Amino acid sequence: MMTQPIKTFQTLTSETAGGDVDTGYAVGFAHADQRRLEREARFARAVFLVDAGLWLARLVKRAVAAVKANFKLRAAEEQLHRMTDRELSDLGLTRADIPFAVRENAVGVMPQVDAYTGYATPANQNVRRAA
Repeated sequence: MMTQPIKTFQTLTSETAGGDVDTGYAVGFAHADQRRLEREARFARAVFLVDAGLWLARLVKRAVAAVKANFKLRAAEEQLHRMTDRELSDLGLTRADIPFAVRENAVGVMPQVDAYTGYATPANQNVRRAA
């Protein structure tokens, strides 16, 4: 078996990426086109980063608002729990009604009463369903 000599390609450098002079075909982009594409890519990355930052800010804002609302509801419940039974009866509440009275606007907390049948769907529906 004979060994082949190592071929070196001296003409393949980054300066020759503009095209082949013999065939007349342009290979690659012109300098102005390349600069324009780079500028558009930088702009697209900046827009993406701004959008991602705004999304993250909204996410944090919603989380902080939820925690604040939860603290307010717990403070209201605690205030009602500190009242005597007589004070609660003046308000028309019992101790069992306190979570419902505080969170009546929250979905899934208050029992839903059907207007026609009078049937009350329980608020806590932790019922195991058959699969």
